Amino acid sequence: MSLAWVLVLSMLCVAADRSPWRARKRPGVQPNKLAAARIAPSDWPKEPASPPDVDPGRFGEAIRELCGWMRPSRRRAYADYILTSAKQFGVDPFLLGGLIYRESRCRPQKEELGGLGLTLMVPRMYRSGFKRRVYSYRVQVEGRWEDRSIAFPRFGFNDRQLLSSHANIYFAAGLLAAWRDQEATVHAHFEQVPHRHFVSHWVWGDRVKSARAEDRILSDRRRLLEYYGARRVPPPRQVDGLSVGTPLDGAPRVVSSGLGFGRGAGRKHRGIDIESELGEPVRAVAAGRVIFSGVDLPGQRHNSQLSPEETNEYDRTALGRGGRYLCTRHARDGRPDLRLCYMHLEEVHVGAGDHVVQGQRIGLVGRTGMKRSSPHLHLEAHTDAALIDPLPMLRGHVIGTPQDPDPPRRKRRRRRATVKAEPPAPPPPAAAAVPADSPG
Repeated sequence: MSLAWVLVLSMLCVAADRSPWRARKRPGVQPNKLAAARIAPSDWPKEPASPPDVDPGRFGEAIRELCGWMRPSRRRAYADYILTSAKQFGVDPFLLGGLIYRESRCRPQKEELGGLGLTLMVPRMYRSGFKRRVYSYRVQVEGRWEDRSIAFPRFGFNDRQLLSSHANIYFAAGLLAAWRDQEATVHAHFEQVPHRHFVSHWVWGDRVKSARAEDRILSDRRRLLEYYGARRVPPPRQVDGLSVGTPLDGAPRVVSSGLGFGRGAGRKHRGIDIESELGEPVRAVAAGRVIFSGVDLPGQRHNSQLSPEETNEYDRTALGRGGRYLCTRHARDGRPDLRLCYMHLEEVHVGAGDHVVQGQRIGLVGRTGMKRSSPHLHLEAHTDAALIDPLPMLRGHVIGTPQDPDPPRRKRRRRRATVKAEPPAPPPPAAAAVPADSPG
């Protein structure tokens, strides 16, 4: 074979291995390795299906419940934008709703991580594909490249339009459809970490570096399905004589920290932490009676029992590590009573002496009493005799392997001296004995 043919074949091989386009990516995003180690894509159960027909009124109410705020005119508008755009481009409206909540908390003027609007859409990832309101892209089918396109006749693709609720939802629905169509091609040509859903590419672009973003978006989708009434809340489990349910909506949820983990300065974690978002509803795990509702305080005075109104108005800068919290007592058949404490709450909704039923909303997730951590639910379990681990009791409602952010450090072994030891010094003169009752 001639040298010319060798060079041509070499160039063809290099071209075949080369990515078909420059990788699209969101600027300034890096994976959290500690969070990624908590759970693998294979740990998740199958995601629930969406209903084929969606009622706009009910969907609007579900969106308001997910977002936690929204005046009636806005929830009707968002429901209309989501349902019509999802139908036009053939995507799941509940996925679109979950994406909107996760990326912007439903606030249309959000600008963060290179993205704009309700879905934090990154214009630079898509701008080169747009021409005259048509988005063009390529897919590989059985070794052949096919050019495909999606028309967006309603709006022009520009930064100003992406800060409009309607336009942002419209483009997000169409571009999600493009990612779904391109998913197999992208996986064949760009390095990925294992993940479950094409929505990961919305966050990362062509190279998915962590599956945790999709975990959270899909958790929000499950919450939206529950608020709509299309998904039943996972049933409670019977554990040690007690009917136990989920403390957060959209179960299963990921446990991020376990009992006994390090907290610096010699402290140990006294419960488990469950990944959650500021303002999420906190549910009573089991039926029982509220025995404490108030605040944790620094110093000698560790807590103060207050009404829910007083608790929620308490100056957060004066709070101790537990923040605003509440505890419930639960009778168990043939076993000691169990106490559960829900801590770091943004709001407390029940007072001491109130009776609660399993699944009742008792507060909102917050980060009171914390300095550095992101919002999460801290849950402790006690009997009168001991602190116990709530994780086995909640298995199924929470999943994952929590990672210790401050694992104990191994002590270094001292090296033996290699020089010859000097002979011991002679003992000092005997000292007078100190009386046993002497202050010295």
